[in-house]
This record gives sequence, structure tokens and C-alpha cells, in this order.
Amino acid sequence: MLGIRLEDPIGRLIGAPVATIRPTDTLQAAAEALAADHVGLLVVVSPRGVHGVLSERDVVSAVVDGVELDQTRVSDYASSELVMAEESDTVLDAAAAMATAEVRHLAVANQGVVTGVISIRDVLAVVLEQQGLISV
Repeated sequence: MLGIRLEDPIGRLIGAPVATIRPTDTLQAAAEALAADHVGLLVVVSPRGVHGVLSERDVVSAVVDGVELDQTRVSDYASSELVMAEESDTVLDAAAAMATAEVRHLAVANQGVVTGVISIRDVLAVVLEQQGLISV
């Protein structure tokens, strides 16, 4: 049971550490990291900070483009637009941000530093539990 409500801060939804990848890594390494970590989004980071995100959709786009995943860099397909919310924002605010930006993942930050990622699945579980439709 989650015990989280739509009015609660999204920081309560953060579970596992942020899955990251470097912009110079290959898309093959990214695909392997997505599968190994069972996540749909990697935060692209370097010593200079956060560069953006790479989603499973980005990897699929690369496959459709016919690129060689072991020869193509993450930076070639990563999005530099990082849709982010603060840990103190509500679950409902996060859902609205995801809907507005048309994304399935949202980076969560504490004073601008990424501390986690939540997915639309996380938000949906809160909604369904609060409605009494599931017990998580």
C-alpha cells in the first residue's frame, strides 16, 4: 500500500536512485542500462552537470533511423529539454506537468538538483489507490 494521496509531495514517490548515463556513451550502452535498471528514462550527466534525458522512445527512434547503436552517442538522440518538478510539488501537479509536456517521465529535484524520476505509472498507482480501485 502506497498510502500517498494526490495532494502529497512527489518526493514521497521517489524510490530507486536516478539512473544516469554519460552523453559520450553509446546508445547500445543506454539500451542495456534501461533494460538492466528496468526504467524508461536515463538522466544524461557529465562532470559539468545534467545535459538532458534519454528515453526508451529515443532509443526506438534511433533503431527506426537505422543507426548502429554501438556507434552512435547518447548525445545524438538525448533531449536537452528536461521536464522537472520539485520534490515539494504535489502528485497532482506532477500529473499536470506530465500531461502538459506530453511526457511519461518527470525528473524530480530538490532545489534544482535531480534526486529522482517518477513515471506516469507511479502517478497512476496513486490515483487508482486513492479511488479504491487497487491496493498497491
